[in-house]
Amino acid sequence: MNRKLLVGFDDVFESTVPATSEQLLTRVLSGVSRFWLLRGVTQLLGYINQVPADERTHTMDMQRIFGALGLWQKPQARDYYEQVTGFGIAHGKSELNVLHPKPLLQLFQLGFQRVDEPHTVSDQDWECQLFLACMLMNTLYINQQHAATEAAKQLLLAGTVASFVLPSMFSDFELINQRLAQILAAQLLKSVRFFEFMESEPRFSPLLQAFLAYHGCTDWQDYNRGLAGVVKPVMYDNELGRINLNVSPGDAFEADRAFLNRFALTPGQAIDEEDFTSLRTTPLYEEEPGLFVLVYPVLAVEALHKGLYFQFNLLNDALPEAERISNWRSVYCDFYSEQYLLDNLLDISFQGRGVALRGTVIKPYLKQKGLGEPDYYFRDGHRAILFESKDVIVPKGARTGTDFPAYFEEVRKRFHYEVNDKGREVGKATRQLLRNVARLLNHEMPLDADYDPAALIIYPVLVLHDRLYNVPGLNVLVNDWFQQDLAVRAGEGLPVHNVRPLVIVDVDTVMAYHEAFRDQVLVFEDVLEEYYNYLQPDYSSASNEATLEKLIIQAAMPFALFLENYAGEKGLSPVPVQALYALLPKMNTGLAPEVEPPANE
Repeated sequence: MNRKLLVGFDDVFESTVPATSEQLLTRVLSGVSRFWLLRGVTQLLGYINQVPADERTHTMDMQRIFGALGLWQKPQARDYYEQVTGFGIAHGKSELNVLHPKPLLQLFQLGFQRVDEPHTVSDQDWECQLFLACMLMNTLYINQQHAATEAAKQLLLAGTVASFVLPSMFSDFELINQRLAQILAAQLLKSVRFFEFMESEPRFSPLLQAFLAYHGCTDWQDYNRGLAGVVKPVMYDNELGRINLNVSPGDAFEADRAFLNRFALTPGQAIDEEDFTSLRTTPLYEEEPGLFVLVYPVLAVEALHKGLYFQFNLLNDALPEAERISNWRSVYCDFYSEQYLLDNLLDISFQGRGVALRGTVIKPYLKQKGLGEPDYYFRDGHRAILFESKDVIVPKGARTGTDFPAYFEEVRKRFHYEVNDKGREVGKATRQLLRNVARLLNHEMPLDADYDPAALIIYPVLVLHDRLYNVPGLNVLVNDWFQQDLAVRAGEGLPVHNVRPLVIVDVDTVMAYHEAFRDQVLVFEDVLEEYYNYLQPDYSSASNEATLEKLIIQAAMPFALFLENYAGEKGLSPVPVQALYALLPKMNTGLAPEVEPPANE
């Protein structure tokens, strides 16, 4: 989670960054064709997708731009290198980063929409122009981050963990937090579960058939196998650089090309320069007939499932009204994400020990109607976990990095409260959890009364359905809201001394470790206790500013990263191997024999 200092144009050159992105391209990339710009940027995106930022240095980054020997053979490149190195020395940083995924993706998007021009520059000049373009885009990005940090001072208490970390990471953490094996496993499992869900009810059939017809596939297995051809090189290509997909010549050439073009950007397509939603549904572009390039490999992996919601949403809107699902968002979030996906994972994780109840089971027994039940409830002895599930989307305009107050407001509206048309506060996730905390402490939880409220330890857990919410500092902010309301209830006499801090857990993390929870190799409540201890470092042990910074970042660590490290120390993989093996027969229907899953360890 450590991040090296990113270098921008203003850091090493005495010049002014153009006011707009269009001016940037005009000034720096004169004589560079669209073909060469996209080729150069995708080479760099492929490289940083495969080499994490904390393993890269500015020497490595610049060698990637100029060629392995370019820094020592070309005077201008060497001069740039010395200027960057000098900036680092002046600021006490021996290693910097020159490349970052978000500025590079923005440069790609600008380049893709750029009017083409003849390529009239030499290879050496082109390398220098690419370097300068990267540095200029870095500066625009750094300015955005600075603006966000300044704006956050009006909303977050100065010196707090959230104020130190969240403003600088909220807009790009999902782009730099790449663990491809884990992401692939989660996307694959969720994709298959989603298609099984779509097959489970006849009313979904028109939409599913429209999707298959759009992609020219006979069934969803056929679709997934085709998309697997896009994803496979991401995992197995050992070359550092961009990843190409070549359609094999033959009778199926046009059909295979047409399938891949469904995932490719089209010439002239408008692309949002700040948000990358379009690159999750179309993570490719066709450089020449039959030659496709992955823009940013991790986005191709996310096309397996994350891109499905957007595709189905568009296709649903295009259906005849009689076949359209009128409440598609609700169907996807409530029935698929929560009840079909999450509830099954929690059943596997907890059933067999203690009391494990789905919210749909609890709801009919509530005495006070309209006061929401927990989405899932588990108790073993004197420890109880309350789960609240939220599959929500923060609007892209609020998570681009330029407007932290908008991000803060949208997060508050989804996780704390929002004000309705009548001016009344409507409680969201934190207050819904608190309501059920009070139920437990008042001994009013339906279907479970065999506990002593005075001795009960309660763990409030907010389950979210997108890894972008694993951004460091967000859990701190949301728990602060929860603690504020908890203090109010304590003032009213509610005995809250055994209520633990709120923890945000993303569904991919539950999926990654549900087999370990099932087998009790990991005990969920014990892991939560370890996490609470980890979030309270001893700041007095910091002997310098760098050490203090590390301790502050530790206190902002999201649960997903903590659990990955904690489980890794015990030799546990973040990939649910048995669940993946069980998918193979479903995905390969009619193509391969069943594969026996590995025995429990």
